[in-house]
Amino acid sequence: MLILREVPRSGVRLSAGLSAAETTTALAIAHTTAGGELPSAGWLLAIAATAYAAGLVVLRGRAPVRLVLPALVGLQVVMHAWLVQLTSGGGLHPHGAGADALLGLSWPMLLAHLAAGAVAAVVWIARRRAVDVLLGWSDTPSLPTPHRTRVAAWRVAVALVGRDVVAGPTRGPPARSLATA
Repeated sequence: MLILREVPRSGVRLSAGLSAAETTTALAIAHTTAGGELPSAGWLLAIAATAYAAGLVVLRGRAPVRLVLPALVGLQVVMHAWLVQLTSGGGLHPHGAGADALLGLSWPMLLAHLAAGAVAAVVWIARRRAVDVLLGWSDTPSLPTPHRTRVAAWRVAVALVGRDVVAGPTRGPPARSLATA
């Protein structure tokens, strides 16, 4: 019977943290490029925390990217809509003419969130692939060669008598004959 045990990979938290930082940076750049203002540090930390949690789930192998990515992008869009509603009265979060299209997002802003989600997917897939390759290189240790000690074999001497003398040994040097010429 073969028993498999899945051991958690070391460094998953670090990889998830790096991917969260990259995803949050991509989202901030895309957000300002799409015409929005840079969110406050609290909102950026909230986005980074959601990206970190999603990265942990994906990089530990508990859920595939195709399931976690739509949830992450949807959560970003909902958090963005919440931010728009909270700051819409003071004019702190302007989004242009098409802001009422979908949850207060203009099309460039929606594309910005989708682009940040694509960055997250690429980062997760690349990190999982890199970890698989590195573990593939380091997890194949060479088997130790067993140390063999040669033990002398016991040799049994057989006494050749009578008819056995005629059929003497067939290996080795020729037997000495008694007659000399």
